Amino acid sequence: MPMLAALARGGLILGLLLGAAARAQQAATAPTVTPERLTELLAGGEPADVAELQAMQEHVQQLVQKVLPATVSLPGASGVLVERDGETFVLCAAHVTEEAGRNLRIRLESGRTLRGTSLGADHVKDVSLIRVDSEGDFPTVEIGRSADLQRGQWVLMLGHPSGLKPERSAPVRLGRVQRVPETGYLVTDCTMQGGDSGGPLFDMQGRVVGINSRIDGNLARNMHAPVDAITDAWQELLDGKVTQAPTRRGGFARLGFGAPLQWGEGAPVFDEVPADSASAKAGLQAGDRLFEVGDVEVTDRRSLMRELRRLGEGAEVRVLVYRDGKGVELTLRVEQEAGR
Repeated sequence: MPMLAALARGGLILGLLLGAAARAQQAATAPTVTPERLTELLAGGEPADVAELQAMQEHVQQLVQKVLPATVSLPGASGVLVERDGETFVLCAAHVTEEAGRNLRIRLESGRTLRGTSLGADHVKDVSLIRVDSEGDFPTVEIGRSADLQRGQWVLMLGHPSGLKPERSAPVRLGRVQRVPETGYLVTDCTMQGGDSGGPLFDMQGRVVGINSRIDGNLARNMHAPVDAITDAWQELLDGKVTQAPTRRGGFARLGFGAPLQWGEGAPVFDEVPADSASAKAGLQAGDRLFEVGDVEVTDRRSLMRELRRLGEGAEVRVLVYRDGKGVELTLRVEQEAGR
């Protein structure tokens, strides 16, 4: 019996050695992916085999480790740290910071909290700048050029939906560029969630090329402000200039759903809904209590106005109302409030 046990152990060890040798030989004979080919793949090429998929995966894993520390959490939103002229800033979205001079708390992936002050904001392009007031060395990323992006190119999106969580890092979304307009927003299929606003969109070299703005009514169409909108207006943003989104008449937009809201304690109530309005035709009724617009919970008048301004006139958005004790989802169009 001892002899049989020894033979069995020997056979097991021999089997393990043979298996390891086979895997090593297989790895040695596996096709290598050249840097040139990897560049083609990351620019939008289709992987031809498992080796190319693995090469892409390894590149993305390394990229995440590089850019993750610079992706920060703000109250209800996200941002990304960059350095310019010896100072540290956070690139963000205008609908997050809203105005200049706000004191903001910036939380790093490491858990450290920094102090910051909002500078300029462009609500037309949905970009803004925050100065980091805390002293020290911080992880930063390079600013790229959104104009250089191509349709089909792979990109990486980060953000802190629901805030910074100690049990997880910032979720990583890998996707492709769907649209690079001369003006307006970049479009990708990197799925956003509430709290991703202001977070970074990276190219495959780890350069920030866009700022998360909003979902265009479809999870596969995500809107990002091009980073060129920040670099082109850097001095104005640094000086604290705030550009509001104008209406077609040249005034400033006061937006809603074409039905007056009654504000009191808790969520607001639609006081009346004109029978011939677009909202009425979409199913909105008087007495409906508004709880959510898109992924944003309506906690007060300011949170609602901020989200409507971010969406812009003419946008269609999912809303959640409560009616007779039940939640009802509707799709309403954002419009300029009459008589204002």
